[in-house]
Amino acid sequence: MTVTPLDPTLPVAVLPEAQAAVQLVAERLADPDAVARIADADGNREPIFQASMWGPLTLSNGLPGIALLYAELARADSRWLSVAHRHVQRAAQLMSSAPARGLHAGPASLLTAAQSCAAATGTGQYATLRRNLAAWVSTDQLRRLDGFAARTEPGVPWAAYDVINGMSGTGRLLLDVVNDPVEDSPAARQALDRTLRHLVRLSETIRVDGVAVPGWWVPCDQQPIKQDQEAYPRGDFNLGLAHGAAGPLTLLSLAASAGHEVPGQRDAVARIADWLAGWALSDDAGVYWPCRVSWDEQVATEPPGGSFTRTAWCYGAPGVASALYLAGDVHDVGAWRRAALDGLHAALARPEQRWHLDGPTVCHGSAGFAQALWRIGTASGDPVLLAGAERVASQVLGFLDPQAPFGFAHLVPDSPRGWQDATGYRALNVAGVLEGAAGVACTLLPFAGSAPGTDRAWDRCLALS
Repeated sequence: MTVTPLDPTLPVAVLPEAQAAVQLVAERLADPDAVARIADADGNREPIFQASMWGPLTLSNGLPGIALLYAELARADSRWLSVAHRHVQRAAQLMSSAPARGLHAGPASLLTAAQSCAAATGTGQYATLRRNLAAWVSTDQLRRLDGFAARTEPGVPWAAYDVINGMSGTGRLLLDVVNDPVEDSPAARQALDRTLRHLVRLSETIRVDGVAVPGWWVPCDQQPIKQDQEAYPRGDFNLGLAHGAAGPLTLLSLAASAGHEVPGQRDAVARIADWLAGWALSDDAGVYWPCRVSWDEQVATEPPGGSFTRTAWCYGAPGVASALYLAGDVHDVGAWRRAALDGLHAALARPEQRWHLDGPTVCHGSAGFAQALWRIGTASGDPVLLAGAERVASQVLGFLDPQAPFGFAHLVPDSPRGWQDATGYRALNVAGVLEGAAGVACTLLPFAGSAPGTDRAWDRCLALS
């Protein structure tokens, strides 16, 4: 079982504006100290929770995420390697003895950046650093798995399976670790094996109050914020790629493609993929996927008449379709591939205001949609998706502001309920991959005439590859 390789005969159009935008962002992010001063400024805070938009050890909005951009640029021009090194070196200096957890924070994020730099050079760069970080991630993954296994109550928190801070994200990283002679170890292989077994178990049906539901149910007391506890008093089932079932589906499929399988893995893929496909709702444009499903909606005999969705990497068709297409590709299930393509075709057919995207960035902005369209379009050879990727990339370019410190700003709605109640947006200066300018520039690379690498590609941190 292997993933269909990208088809190099199906390039997207090269946009001169994309070339200029990538160059501008690369120049603006080159100095780690200058970036930190701007991103961590007192006036550059998320307006609802007043959180800093600078996380120096994160992929989302910090140094490792910036390094990913320079690693991609270095594949075509080795002069960018020294810039990538500045960011990797500074992040390593800042690493504390008790770093944060999850793919997008701490050792895992720095390991991701170092791996990408090594892939760009092909010289085994950062061997000692990668070996040490891989050992830390492996040991921590095993420790966290022990904690989840000790839970006796039904249901799980997001961290038990999600991509951003959970087992699917770090599991995706471990998949690369065990395939690298420098980083591989018995602990890494044990951590990957146990992660796959853990996700297989979470895919199994559980009984709660006498009702059979999917094992990735997140009960009320495990909801991440108070607002979610109020919105889902009996818990919910998340569909998105960032925090939902699409994440485990992606990891289980990628692992099978790489030859890593555990008992029940194929059945787990089928359970998750069929559940996601079964939650495809319809409107006048075609199918779409809700962001989250409440307990009552899951156990009801009829699907809801409509449900809120985005057309983003984190929630909605781009992320769910990526997981379904990958599963269908690896396991040769045409129905899953068709569901993915149908969902993306329908998304492109909707008016753009119904995409419910916030600005140009990756997580819930236009860049994430463009990357998913490009990734699936090049894998499937679908001309509609490739044309759609060019269209959305052009929309991303419309957000370029040369007066902004990093070229592209992260637009945050001024309401806790996001776009639904927002009276406007606040433009924040964010540097990393998920919410920052580096991720936007990475997304624009195919449209700037730079063929992104397939070995440890930057979008593996999004579970898109």
